[in-house]
Amino acid sequence: MVRIRLSSLTNAQVGQRESVGLNLGQFSLEDLSVAYLKGVLQFTRVANGILVEGTLKAAVETECTRCLEPFFAPVVVELEGLMGLPGAPLSPERPVRVTEDGWADLAPLLREYLWLALPSSPLCSPTCAGLCPQCGGNLNRGECTCSGEGPVDPRWGILQTLLDGE
Repeated sequence: MVRIRLSSLTNAQVGQRESVGLNLGQFSLEDLSVAYLKGVLQFTRVANGILVEGTLKAAVETECTRCLEPFFAPVVVELEGLMGLPGAPLSPERPVRVTEDGWADLAPLLREYLWLALPSSPLCSPTCAGLCPQCGGNLNRGECTCSGEGPVDPRWGILQTLLDGE
């Protein structure tokens, strides 16, 4: 949960603003593990809710596409969303609303934006060596000790006979 008290904006005039700084350590958002989340969010009372905007920096756990090791990828999130007022219905377009006691849980909105900010092919480092194509050993941990000649897929066996005939 990432709860923020916004009771001062629920009954405020349209246009009133409030800024909230975030500096959170490690936490989880359902299926995401976040090492840190830092930034400033600007909340503005609008006619049909509360607009939240801001830039956040975070590190989100993901898996390297070369070596398959988990690591925390740094991401920058440009957040913009509309939150409902107390009693407003929740929907996929508006997953957050202020409760009757003035609190808003930003976790659904943050989770969505953090997933979208993750790179499509994350790398733990630009020099990641990946996995051995034969035995699957992580080449970042050192040279592979396999012979380099793994089992040949039988569907490609006829091509091996061509190489053997040379």
